[in-house]
Amino acid sequence: MKQQNSIRILPLAPLLVPGAAAVERACFSLPWSEAGFLSELQKEGARCFAALSPSGEVVGWAGLESVCGEGSVTNIAVLPEFRRRGTGEALTRALLAAARELALDRLLLEVRASNAPAIALYEKLGFSPLGVRPGFYEAPREDALMMQRIF
Repeated sequence: MKQQNSIRILPLAPLLVPGAAAVERACFSLPWSEAGFLSELQKEGARCFAALSPSGEVVGWAGLESVCGEGSVTNIAVLPEFRRRGTGEALTRALLAAARELALDRLLLEVRASNAPAIALYEKLGFSPLGVRPGFYEAPREDALMMQRIF
C-alpha cells in the first residue's frame, strides 16, 4: 500500500470496481463498464490500481496490460476534484513499479494531444514522445500522442 497526500494506492479488487467505474463515468465520454473492469482483473498480464481518498472513496484508477516484455497503459483516470494533488502521479508510479515487477522492457501509453498536464506528468516520470495516432480518440475526435518509458 502506498500513500501520497493522504491518498492510498491499492490493487484494484472487485469490491472497488463500482467506484472505479464511477470515476470512468465522471472522466470519459466512453467509459469502461463494471463488466469491463472485472474482465480486465482476470487477465494474467494485467495490473490495476485504485486511488482511495481518506474516507475510502475511489477517486482514481490506473491499469496496464503486458505481453512479451512490453506493457501498455490501459487507462489512468482521476476525479477532477482530486487532480493536481499528486493522485495521478501516485497511480502512474504504481504502474511503473508493476512494470518493473513484471520485468517489462518498456511501457507504452496514449494521451490526448491537448492534455498538457498529463503529458508534463508523463515526461516528469521518464516517458518520451514516440509518435502520433491521428484521430485515435472519439467523443470528441482527437489525436493521441504515443509515449514510452524504457526500463
